[in-house]
Amino acid sequence: MTAPDQRRRSLVLAIAAACAGGAGLGLWWRRDAGRAAATAAPGHGHASTGATAPATMRIPGERTGLLADLRPSGPARLQAVAAEVEVFPGKPTTLWVYQGCEGGRSCLNPTLHVARGDTLDITLHNALAEDTTIHWHGLQVDEANDGSGLHPVPANGERRYRFEVRNRAGLYWYHAHPHHRTGRQLQMGLAGLLLVEDDEERALREQLGLRWGERDLPLMLADKQVDAHNAIVYRDEADDWIGNRVLANWSPEPTMTVVPGLYRFRMINVANARVLRPAFLHEGAPLPVRLIGTDGGLLDQPRIVDDLFLAPAQRADVLVDFGAVPAGGRVLLRSLDYVAMENEDESGPLAPDLMADHPGAVPMGDALDLMAFHVESAQIESAQAEGIAVPPVHVPDTLSSLPPPPDTAGWRAREIRLSMGADGEWLINGLNFRSHGHHPAFEVKRGSREVWDIRNNMTSMPHPIHIHGVQFRVVSRSISPPDIRARQVVDGGLGPQDLGFNDTVLVWPGEIVRVAIDFSQPFSGAQRYMLHCHNLEHEDMGMMLTFAVVD
Repeated sequence: MTAPDQRRRSLVLAIAAACAGGAGLGLWWRRDAGRAAATAAPGHGHASTGATAPATMRIPGERTGLLADLRPSGPARLQAVAAEVEVFPGKPTTLWVYQGCEGGRSCLNPTLHVARGDTLDITLHNALAEDTTIHWHGLQVDEANDGSGLHPVPANGERRYRFEVRNRAGLYWYHAHPHHRTGRQLQMGLAGLLLVEDDEERALREQLGLRWGERDLPLMLADKQVDAHNAIVYRDEADDWIGNRVLANWSPEPTMTVVPGLYRFRMINVANARVLRPAFLHEGAPLPVRLIGTDGGLLDQPRIVDDLFLAPAQRADVLVDFGAVPAGGRVLLRSLDYVAMENEDESGPLAPDLMADHPGAVPMGDALDLMAFHVESAQIESAQAEGIAVPPVHVPDTLSSLPPPPDTAGWRAREIRLSMGADGEWLINGLNFRSHGHHPAFEVKRGSREVWDIRNNMTSMPHPIHIHGVQFRVVSRSISPPDIRARQVVDGGLGPQDLGFNDTVLVWPGEIVRVAIDFSQPFSGAQRYMLHCHNLEHEDMGMMLTFAVVD
C-alpha cells in the first residue's frame, strides 16, 4: 500500500470510528481550526495546472467521505465542523463541512437524495466557532426553513429544518448563508448537493438507462485559492474571490476514464465568484451537448449547444456522447474565454493589482481547463465484456411536461436595479444590506404574480441574481451583449438556458432581464426572503435585499 493510500485509509477509519462512536468529533475533527486555516496569508500559490499527476474524480456512492450518497428516510443530523481532508497531494487540507452519519458511514457534504412530496427533516448542529446555517438553495420553503442569515445557528447551537419538498425533480444544493460570512464559509467548503426526483425524472432515467454514479454524475465545479501548504486562503472584504486551483467534485483538475457512449452530467458552479463557460472539446472542437435541464429541472425538449455560461449557483443538466471519440481519445472540459465585462468605475473597490490576492490564478474571462476525459480501448473492451450498453442511447424528443412561459399581460411589474454607489458599494434599488438590514425593502402579496425587470448598469459587472423561496421563468432579455444575443433560440432574446425554471439568472452590464414569478405558496403570515447577487463577495458586502411575501 502506498503512503497516500495508507493516509487515506487512516482518515477513513478515523471518520468511521467517529460515526460508530456517535461522537461526531474524532481524531480528524477540530472545532477551532477553521478560522485560522482560512486566514492563511496569500502569496504561495500553485499554478492552475500543476506538475503533479491528475487526480481521479470523486464520484458519489455508498461510501464515506466527500459527496457520499445519503438517502434520509426520517429525521437526520448534519454537523458543521472543521475536518482535515486529503484534497491535494501531500498535506491534508482543513475544510469546513457538513458531516452526516448513516450506518456507521461518515459522509462529508453528503449528496442528499429525496423525492418530490417527501418531508426533509434535518437538524444542524454547529460545531464551528461562528454562526452558520443551511440554506436550501432553490427549494420553495417558508422563511423558517430557508436557512438564510435571518435565522443564524450560533456556535454550539442547533436548528431543525423540516419541510415538504415541493420542487420538480432536479439538482438543487445546500450551503451556508450567514450574513457577511457566506463567501468565507463556502470557500472553506460548506456546500453539498441535493437531488430531487419525481415521476418524470424516473421515466427519463429508465429511458436513458444511465445508472447514477456510473454514467449519470454530478460535476460540482469550483476554484479555490490554495497556498504551498495546501491551505485554502481567503481574505474578508475582497471583491471577486477567484482561485488558483480548479476542483471537480473536490478533486483537483481530475481525469475520468469513460466508455464511448452517452453520459449525463449534472453541472453546478459552486465557485465564489468565477463565471464559467464550459465546453467539451475533442481536438479543439466542441462536442455537441444536449442541454436537458436547468436550475429547476428538466426542459420540455433537449437543446443542442456547443457551450454554456454557468455563473455561481447555476446548474445545467447535460448529455454528452463520447461515442464519436476514437479509442485513446481525450476530451477536455474547458471554460472558454469570454469578455468578462468588469466595467466597475475606477473609483470603486478595485485594487491597482486585481490579481495580487490570487497568485497563480487565471483571470476572470480567460480560458481555464477544468478536467479531462479519456476514452481508452481497455475500457471499451471491458465494457463490452461486462455487457455495458455502449451503443448510442435513444434520447426522447419530449423530456417533461414543462409548461410554456406564462403570458404576463396584466401582471404587476417591479424594477430591480443593480448598480455601484459613489463609495464603491454594490446596490440593489439604491440600497445596501449593511445599512438596510433585515427590514423588507418591499412586500409582495401571497398568491400574486409579478414580473421583475432586473436592470444592470453598464458601469457594473455580470451579476448572478438569486431569489430565495421561488422558481421563476425568464421571459425576455434585452440590450444583451453580443455573445448572449447570439444564443437566442426563441423570441425575446432567450437562449436555451432561459427556457426552464430557474432560481439564479446572470445579468450582464447594460442588460435588462425580465423574470416572471408566481408567489402562490401554502404558507401564512409574513415570510421574509433574500434577493441577492450570488457573487458571494458582493453578497457579503451588502448586494442583498430582504423582501416579504404577506397575506
